[in-house]
Amino acid sequence: MLDACENLGLDTRELLQSAGLSRALIEDANMRIAAENADALWAHAYAVADDPQLALHAAEALPFGSYRVLDFIVANAPTVGEGLARVLHYFPIVDTRATLTIVEQSEEFVITMESAQGDLPGPAQEFTFAALVLRSRASSEIAWPLKSVGFTMEVPGSSKEHERIFECPIRFGQPCAQLAVSRETWNLPVIGSNAALFGVLEEHATRLLGELPSDPPPSLLDSVRAVLREELGGGNVGAVYVAKRLGLGERTLQRRLGESDTTFIEVLASAREEMACEYLRTSGISLTEVAFLLGFAEQSSFSRAFKRWTGKSPGDWRRTVASANDSICR
Repeated sequence: MLDACENLGLDTRELLQSAGLSRALIEDANMRIAAENADALWAHAYAVADDPQLALHAAEALPFGSYRVLDFIVANAPTVGEGLARVLHYFPIVDTRATLTIVEQSEEFVITMESAQGDLPGPAQEFTFAALVLRSRASSEIAWPLKSVGFTMEVPGSSKEHERIFECPIRFGQPCAQLAVSRETWNLPVIGSNAALFGVLEEHATRLLGELPSDPPPSLLDSVRAVLREELGGGNVGAVYVAKRLGLGERTLQRRLGESDTTFIEVLASAREEMACEYLRTSGISLTEVAFLLGFAEQSSFSRAFKRWTGKSPGDWRRTVASANDSICR
């Protein structure tokens, strides 16, 4: 998507900064980014492009090869349908939120796009379907037809661009995003496909699919906490430093934490409180050492902060835990 926006003349450096991303992160082929960052990138791109059909135009401007192995699988599949089916199977390599499935009917194949998190944003639906269709048409060297395309969002101001790109009836307000391909089109051979290369590409895509993380990427809040836990003892607990560790600007970090109804100061205090409780449960660590490990210049500053958090002094809290073997910490 960023490549496409660059081809459309947008300032990609500004787009990355607004979405809390760095160029190094984007260019790392093994890195995955959180969905919220991708959505923020889209939102800002729409704001600066002033183009209500940006997703469709971005799909048109997308350079071949941007999707690496998936692009070449489509180009070397034996038929149009085989290429589409492989992209759907390997789509989690691109985005784990969406599930694309094929429903085979008597005279057509229907591709649906859904998500367990509810309807995907309109631009995601438009971009995915447009990129899928346009790249398959280009790879097969056939302007193969669609029977219909449906989107869950309401009718936009104009659907002329949708009709121009998909060249078929467009339906809005549908229960799920879907596109229909006739059986005849599905079985069209791809000109210039290479069966041997197709097999190699499939093996590579299968390996990439198997390497996907089983758990969702950590949230920004979790990432901030993780950095703070690493850096508290070294004193690098300022918002500027933490933001830099995460590849963000300080203002972006503060803004995105605000979207989660918290602030950097609150996250820092919470991390210190949590770690303080862990250290105080260990009898061999003195209060002065705890204060140092949490980044406080003086023990008195730590004691005042701890009393604000728990209502007890560190010494009283430690004695209470030791006698009752019970934590009053969150």
